[in-house]
Amino acid sequence: MKHQFVIGLCSWLIMVCCWFCLWVISSYFILDHGLAVLFCPFALRLGVTLHSTKALWPVIYSAEIFLIIVLAAFLGPDQWVLILSASVVSIPLLWLASEHYYGSQWRRLCVMATLIFTTAIISGVIVAMKNGAFGMAVLTGISGGLMVVPACYLVWHYLFQSQWLPLTAKMARRPIRFYSRNLFFYSMLFLINIAIQLGLPEEMRRFAPFFLAVPIVLLAFRYGWRGAFLGTLLNSVALIAARSGDSRLVITDLLLSLSAQSLTGILLGAGIQQLRELNSELRRQLKRNRLLSQHLVTAEESVRRDIARELHDEIGQNITAIRMQAGLLKRLEKTPAVINSANMIESVSLNIYDTTKRLLTRLRPKALDDVGLKEAIEQLVWDLDCRASGIEVTIRWHAPTNIECALSDAMLVTVYRICQEALNNVIKYADASQVVMELTVEDTVCLTISDNGVGFDPSTAAGGFGLLGMSERVEALGGAFTVKSSGGDQCCGTQLFVSLPRTRVSV
Repeated sequence: MKHQFVIGLCSWLIMVCCWFCLWVISSYFILDHGLAVLFCPFALRLGVTLHSTKALWPVIYSAEIFLIIVLAAFLGPDQWVLILSASVVSIPLLWLASEHYYGSQWRRLCVMATLIFTTAIISGVIVAMKNGAFGMAVLTGISGGLMVVPACYLVWHYLFQSQWLPLTAKMARRPIRFYSRNLFFYSMLFLINIAIQLGLPEEMRRFAPFFLAVPIVLLAFRYGWRGAFLGTLLNSVALIAARSGDSRLVITDLLLSLSAQSLTGILLGAGIQQLRELNSELRRQLKRNRLLSQHLVTAEESVRRDIARELHDEIGQNITAIRMQAGLLKRLEKTPAVINSANMIESVSLNIYDTTKRLLTRLRPKALDDVGLKEAIEQLVWDLDCRASGIEVTIRWHAPTNIECALSDAMLVTVYRICQEALNNVIKYADASQVVMELTVEDTVCLTISDNGVGFDPSTAAGGFGLLGMSERVEALGGAFTVKSSGGDQCCGTQLFVSLPRTRVSV
């Protein structure tokens, strides 16, 4: 109980000090003590109350009522009662707004905007009963609300919604980074803006408001709607500093400018921030899909390896047993019919063995497990009999000797499959006499395969399963796949460029 009393008393004193300071500043700016209450003090009460628990509302409202009564002599004999009534009438509006004030930033901004405009209109109606300045009162309330209420939201967001890291010994030893460059840049921007608002000659004065958009756009691009709001506050200071008169017309024009640039800045910043959040979500989903693709490739190769091993062990042993039985049958029974049947069994068994061997090669390049990537690619060139097709293949190897330990199995298989598919394409379509395959393993794995064949138009071959399969394999591992070729008279062969991020693949 004592603790709550101390909190309430401190809150009351802070509210009284802030409210009174803003009233003094507003009186200097508005030149009307009554309307000055509607400008920043009422907006401060709206913002603080909206972001406080209902238990603190009596403290906030009692501070405002106390000051209105104390300042009654300055506000006028009848006007202070109207202002007090406007303050009390806002309680149910705030109660209704607080019930809907949750969720996304857009929802909160909409609730804030509705509350600001509604309370400004109601306060304007009540205060206009005395002096009839309904429009001026509404404009004053809207301008103050657009300037102060979002500021309260920013303070509340950073104090109570941001996730603060716990203070540990490691964090205490970390040096504090002071972003002096940003501070210098934004300070210079602010000073230049003031100089433009004050220093432009009279004939160019109408262009001065256009410069107000510069800090808003820059800060909105950097920090979203919060930055845009900071830019509008700086612009507000510049506009107030550039006030050239004390007439009601000048003040009205200034209030309109403040409202317009505040509203424009907040909406522009909110739009930019939403786009940035969408882009961030898109990047997060893209990264998630890429990781999922990597796991799928790894799982696919694992299943292929297991199936190939099972086929090799089971089928190979069974076929060997069948051939042994057929040979035994031929030795036991010498009749032509039995010998022909045994020979037929051996022939079919050999066909099954050859078919299974080809299937095993398609499922899993066995040479990769037996001799490693480099020797497997050399074996691939030998198996495809490139020399018999008139193709001279040169392999340039810039990789560590223990490449099988440095790269994941999925990446080894991917490099091998791309070499296999590329050589098949060269043999079938390129009509080339030379092929150069170059592999470089550093921070990234770079594979280049080039030939001096007839080339082709990549735009017409984009739908081919060979190129599409290679591209999908590379993209699944987070890499880049590029084809450079041209057919016709400008033929310069075909070059495949593959780049795979070595560190992003889980081993």
